[in-house]
Amino acid sequence: MGTYTEAWAVGPHSTSFYTRTYEATSPIAVLVAVHGAAEHSGRYTDAHTSFAVRGITVFSYDQRGFGRTALDEEHKSKNSAYGKTCWDDQLLDLDWAVQYVHKRYPALPLFLIGSSMAATLCLSFVMRPGLPQRQASAEVLSGIIASAPTFLLTDRPSWLLRVTVKTLRLVVPNMLLPTKHNPEKLSKNEETNKAYLEDPLVGVPGSLRSVYDLVAEGEKLLEEYYTHWPAKLPLLILQGSADQISDPVATELFFEKLLAEDKKLVTYPNAQHELHNEPDHHEIAGECVEFIRHVVTGFG
Repeated sequence: MGTYTEAWAVGPHSTSFYTRTYEATSPIAVLVAVHGAAEHSGRYTDAHTSFAVRGITVFSYDQRGFGRTALDEEHKSKNSAYGKTCWDDQLLDLDWAVQYVHKRYPALPLFLIGSSMAATLCLSFVMRPGLPQRQASAEVLSGIIASAPTFLLTDRPSWLLRVTVKTLRLVVPNMLLPTKHNPEKLSKNEETNKAYLEDPLVGVPGSLRSVYDLVAEGEKLLEEYYTHWPAKLPLLILQGSADQISDPVATELFFEKLLAEDKKLVTYPNAQHELHNEPDHHEIAGECVEFIRHVVTGFG
């Protein structure tokens, strides 16, 4: 179990966010860490602790509509509910988190790290055309780490399902999808897969609106927004070749199309979706730390 401090912080729309901070001794950088769909920041305790031990402070939060931000009856906001979110709000929340952390650690290089849906969110944060405030926040970033970003789903939804969700999201946007992730598709780690099934803070991937937004945004990034990448912003993408949720081929295609001066794609043979829970997770964490040190020493 890692050492961290818990706090509740008020973000956009007066929403109370559950947060964790893993303080490093003599840190060289700070990470804003964002979790994926259906889960919460507590599932990354070991990974975030490993960063702090190596000199990188980590700030994480349970996203709007997920984890304790949505389910903690004592502390959650009155308007918070599981799955009640959308892409615009998630970007607004990430903008808040970046500014919040930048004010706390103004002298430290600031990086984003996200897994799955959150990896897509981090990429969208700097590429999606939008508000000047978000663009200003993107300018304080020193780099991004995207683990198993969702550009396309490995199992593509049928045309009928897409049309149904697209229509229903306008009528009942906060209606939850009726299915959960199969943990056997997440990783080869039986212990974390079992914990996933038993975790009371883990639920379905989200609402009709939030899941539709994710799928649509991933396609936009792959087909259009990739041209908006800030050329001088370093990027590390991590991908498992046996990912059964985020299509590895789409990740490679995005990487090839992206015009970035400092970019790296690391593909792990036979690894599945949750790379931080795979058997070689220490190697993966080391890759992230090496990337951050490379940026801090080479470009700082």
